[in-house]
Amino acid sequence: MKIKYLFVIVLFLLINSLCLASNREVPIEDFESGTINLTSYPDQDMQPDAWTLSTTNTYNTQSQYSLKLFGNTWKVEAIEAVTIDTNDVWQIACFIEDKGEIQAFGIGDGTNELFYSIDGHETLNIEEWIPVYQGAFGENVWNIIQLPVANDWFSWFEYYPEITELIFVNDNDGGSGAVYFDNIYNITDDLPIAPQVGITYDIGTLYRNSDNLRSVDVQFFCEVTDPDSDVHDFLWLFGDDSTSTQQHPTHQFIVEDDHPYTIHVQATDDTNQIGFSTCSISVDTGPSTFPLTLNFVGDIMLARAYENTGGIIPTQGVEAIFEPTLSILGENADITVANLECPLTNYNVPHPTKTIYFKGSPENAAGLAYAGIDLVCLANNHVIDYMLEGMVETQTVLEQYGILHSGAGVNSYEAYKPLFYSKKGVNLAFLRSSDRTGQYNNYQPYLQAGFNKFGFAYMTPYYIAEQIAAVQEDTDLVIVETHSGSEYSTDPGANYDSVDIFAGWDKKDFEEDEDYTPRIDIPHMWDIEIRHHMIDSGADLVVCHHPHIIQGIEVYNGKVIAHSLGNFVFDLNYLETFPSMILNTCIDEDGFDSFSIKPVFIDDYIPLEAKGELGKYILNYIKMKSKDLNTYLTVDNTSIEAHVILDTLTMLIENQQYSEDLTFTLVGNEYVSQIIHLPEWGDISSVDVITSEENFEFRVGRELIWFGNYEDEGASIWNVNSDNEWLDDSEFYEGELSLCIQQNSSNGYNIITNLENRLKRRYEVAYSVHGFVKTENCEGAMVQARFYNSRTGGALLGAGNFAGVSGDSDWAYYSSEVDVPDNATYFDVVANNDPPNTGESFAWFDNIGLIGWEEWQAKTATPDFVTNPNDYYYLQVRSTEQPFNASVQFTHTAFEENPVPHSENEVPTYKNAILNNNYPNPFNPLTTINFTINSAEGKTNIAVYNIKGQKVKTLVNDVLPTGGHTAIWNGTNSNGKQVSTGIYFYKMEHDGKHINTKKCLLLK
Repeated sequence: MKIKYLFVIVLFLLINSLCLASNREVPIEDFESGTINLTSYPDQDMQPDAWTLSTTNTYNTQSQYSLKLFGNTWKVEAIEAVTIDTNDVWQIACFIEDKGEIQAFGIGDGTNELFYSIDGHETLNIEEWIPVYQGAFGENVWNIIQLPVANDWFSWFEYYPEITELIFVNDNDGGSGAVYFDNIYNITDDLPIAPQVGITYDIGTLYRNSDNLRSVDVQFFCEVTDPDSDVHDFLWLFGDDSTSTQQHPTHQFIVEDDHPYTIHVQATDDTNQIGFSTCSISVDTGPSTFPLTLNFVGDIMLARAYENTGGIIPTQGVEAIFEPTLSILGENADITVANLECPLTNYNVPHPTKTIYFKGSPENAAGLAYAGIDLVCLANNHVIDYMLEGMVETQTVLEQYGILHSGAGVNSYEAYKPLFYSKKGVNLAFLRSSDRTGQYNNYQPYLQAGFNKFGFAYMTPYYIAEQIAAVQEDTDLVIVETHSGSEYSTDPGANYDSVDIFAGWDKKDFEEDEDYTPRIDIPHMWDIEIRHHMIDSGADLVVCHHPHIIQGIEVYNGKVIAHSLGNFVFDLNYLETFPSMILNTCIDEDGFDSFSIKPVFIDDYIPLEAKGELGKYILNYIKMKSKDLNTYLTVDNTSIEAHVILDTLTMLIENQQYSEDLTFTLVGNEYVSQIIHLPEWGDISSVDVITSEENFEFRVGRELIWFGNYEDEGASIWNVNSDNEWLDDSEFYEGELSLCIQQNSSNGYNIITNLENRLKRRYEVAYSVHGFVKTENCEGAMVQARFYNSRTGGALLGAGNFAGVSGDSDWAYYSSEVDVPDNATYFDVVANNDPPNTGESFAWFDNIGLIGWEEWQAKTATPDFVTNPNDYYYLQVRSTEQPFNASVQFTHTAFEENPVPHSENEVPTYKNAILNNNYPNPFNPLTTINFTINSAEGKTNIAVYNIKGQKVKTLVNDVLPTGGHTAIWNGTNSNGKQVSTGIYFYKMEHDGKHINTKKCLLLK
């Protein structure tokens, strides 16, 4: 018999609240002496006498006195020292008679203080207050508030104190307010205790069952120690898609596999406390079932426009939303995970102060099941849009459809509970949390759960680490999902809750979902820092949602962070929220083995697979955003998917050189070349040579219109809304479709086809409209960019276009740089056909777009490097002098995952010197090489070599004293010229003997 006992005490020290009937609570202050000595809190006690011990309003009939504060007063009571121990929870009874600015309770040890705001109108700084309960309870009634003082104090100050002061606050600088306090107890000994769980098992002999399958029976035993509960519910996960609810089940394993199976059991007692344990079973040897595949998508809401009269759900059914992506979502992975961002409930009382709230019908859960979604995250800012009743009904209906959930609960203990899921013998722990509490907008009651308050699991560095530590010994892989970040941001950021507005701010940006940009909210860590903290604490994968916009992928310490998956199903009308992605990952015996991305576009509220050029644009955008996070993606232009390169030290790097002859046009006082359409292979990495004597500048640009080819690739974004406009499958420049606009001389107006939604201006410094046009009898066919300062309506601030094409013309390419008003924050792109002089005219448009240019850059005598990978599609050159017979040579670089496993096999032969790894690696432009000399005899030589074995530069060649030393390589050769991107080796010799050779990667 094999035995494994693993005891789980209490998940991150949060305990489910109960109606306390015993008398094991320890009084801290119950005011029953009838006297109290209160002093003034420094600089805050404006009305020091505005308090009394009340006998007319106490917590219960056993209480004779309570403390009442009724003026602008902060009072301090010195108490005999109370030692705070691990797990300590205090309870306070509170009665709000008249809501003031701040009504709060605090504790102090003479050095530090911790404040809990209980009620009040004021928006508080979360670096000074714990506001979880603010506004959560009714007024003019006694409420019990439970405070996890040990965890909260330790998370703030990292030690357990001796409390010597109680602080009572009724802050009313601008008006009235009154509050009563009573019965402050330490209730730790009255709290329920989680069961301790252990597993034992007996393995039977191998046999063939009635279906002639090789089988083995295993008898499992779950041993439970629980001092306060005799009744438990059990859930066994056997890793082969089967479960049991017995305490001591016998399970028949018929699976064959090449790896052990992790068996998981969870015991839940009658106070809703859980304990869990795992063991490992070797199944009958057979072909591997790996990889285990998972799909992750972002925000899903099935409400509002989806349910409105004429909406998708009432006219087509909820399944119609998910049907187009079935093959790449639920049917394409073993496990599919999403963020469900709306309650599914019939309850009709919304959150009392939120400005935006929504809910969907409970029957809409059928759509999630149809999509193949197995697990959903409920830790988000809409989970309590319809309060506790709506949240509980949502959880219930999800369970009815077999969809597992976590991240929210009736209290913080339930909200923080892990969700375990087993498949192919792998046990996964999903941990969910959010920091979008609504506190910065003063949406009382705030959205995070408290010790005895419903809501979502609150994301803080302390509780993240506690969540992970609680499961790490009982799971194979830890997946952390967070609903965090700044809404509508394109990158993970910081300080977004502490500023009033951002550049280009428009009120309409926040009319469809909540404004999380203004006000005050200063978490202890911002996006990148806290997500790195999750990995450092033991997470194997971090997946984030909330910004509604896709962001980059980051590989940090070998682990993946998806900073924002964007929306998947949402009724927003902002064009930048339409691109989306499905993140797929494969798990093998070593954990997460690979990650890939499938592009998606939300078209008229329905997610569609983004194909062709549209898919490439989305993936290249994600690739560019990932490079900003020092992570490399490779895009497969055939399968239209991207792959994350997990090991940059061994990735393959290929370069291709290209040359283009230049033709110049005089524009103002400068000669500007044609727009060069860059090759699809790889990305431009350097502009090497411009063959002429003149002084040149160059610039690179990206395409902002990802659907200008009019193909059926997942986006029907053009406003083709009359009989005079259509997508023509008989005439096109490239592909299978073009846009045709028909005109007539009798019309007194031009006909345009514009975008259904304006696009937000970001960070480009200049713009050019461009495209291919063919005409018959036309008078002024053109592509035009129009600029505005609002998403819809508003005055036209300016427009720019290339010269109109007239008469009869075959397909030709046209372009023109356009002037953009400084105050323009949105743009539209339109295809235009003016009335002809006589008869009918036809104008066809294809591959049109708007180029967003980077700054002009002076060309030097050596190759000028361009950040790579990138999403640049265009190159242009200019000069103040007229060039003749000029051409430009440039390099494209492509990165690929190395399919050959890498093994350094480095065993230093001599120990009289040590060569360490360089840092950073990859690097640009500098890297530092640390080394140690243990013997002063002989000369030390460190030199850099390229991948062909040719020496690039000598860094060290001298007799050095013993001790630590540093060499710095700045990416130049022995002549001081910059070397190209690629793999290099640095070799150390000491006293004529080879010490070690290591690899470094220069990326530009």
